[in-house]
Amino acid sequence: MISLTWARLLPSAVGRLAATWQVEFVGLERMQALRAARQPRVSVLWHEHLVPLLWLNRRSGAVILASQHADGRRLAAVSQRWGYDIADGSSTRGGAMALRRMVRVVCGGGEVAIAADGPRGPRRAAKAGAGFVAAHAGAVIVPVAAAASRCLRLRSWDRLIVPAPFASVRVVYGDPVFPGPPDTARTDAVRRLVQHGLDDATEVAGC
Repeated sequence: MISLTWARLLPSAVGRLAATWQVEFVGLERMQALRAARQPRVSVLWHEHLVPLLWLNRRSGAVILASQHADGRRLAAVSQRWGYDIADGSSTRGGAMALRRMVRVVCGGGEVAIAADGPRGPRRAAKAGAGFVAAHAGAVIVPVAAAASRCLRLRSWDRLIVPAPFASVRVVYGDPVFPGPPDTARTDAVRRLVQHGLDDATEVAGC
């Protein structure tokens, strides 16, 4: 769990840290092309990569799916300070309403971001939420991963990373996943596609 102290310190601390990072983007042209074409899109990531990815994509205008648990509320507060809008909910609390809101955002040409293994894990085990949103909005899913040459890892279920000063940070935008139209028979197949996409992006990132 993210402590209240961490939640208060993160926004200003990450800004100062990020000024020292050496950042490399891999596959960024994929995301830029989707944004330029206003292609409906859903970004998926592992919960542990939230800090560098939220900071480095803070001008994207994305809507973030945030848990109503205490640690989710604290991360939501950090995200809002970086310019994100929040859809409150998770797979365990308030999820259906939040997912429907995200469908509306994507259908309107917006971008949403979902931690595929959130809000409570298991770590790096994709759930079905991103596939639901993408299928109902006619969107593509873009796996995104991050890694740092040196980082602090919190003692939380996700082992959240905060890249260290002067770390080399690599951000990978993986191959888009096309879930197709809504079909309950394909739900698990799409979840597996998201899992494989994130596993591949994470491997390329080197994390």
